[in-house]
Amino acid sequence: MEKTPTATTPLFRERLAPPASVHLISLLLGGAAALALSLWGPVAALVGGVVAAAGLSALLVLTAPVVEVVTGGDPADGGAPGAPRLRAGRAVIPVEALGPGEALDAGELHEAMGPGANARAWVCHRSWIRSAVRLPVADERDTTPYWLVCTRRPRQLLAALDRR
Repeated sequence: MEKTPTATTPLFRERLAPPASVHLISLLLGGAAALALSLWGPVAALVGGVVAAAGLSALLVLTAPVVEVVTGGDPADGGAPGAPRLRAGRAVIPVEALGPGEALDAGELHEAMGPGANARAWVCHRSWIRSAVRLPVADERDTTPYWLVCTRRPRQLLAALDRR
């Protein structure tokens, strides 16, 4: 007898967190805070600089969207119970409502975000990620023409979406 999944089972999961190089901005902010607080002494400068740098780094990581393909869980998210769904940030769509996707490299992503952009498309983008997938919406009731989702692993995301 096969169990019906009650919790979500991830087929693909990726947090679009920034790379370590982006956290250098946090160090710059920490240095600026330390310089501004140096009027109140070295302890205030050190504590303020560390808090500012750590706070910005934590904010960048905690607000990074998650892209995942899941099965099981709440059928109110769309589709039949146990049907796979794509989550990109706060948005959720049943995989059955999507057409076949395509992987985009940096040049194609630039085109899709610029001259080739459609204002009605759902976009989950982070500037530090240079690849994405474009997934046409096959549900004629939905006015969204496609989803454009940044990912560092477009081939794995497309493979997870094809497991229907």
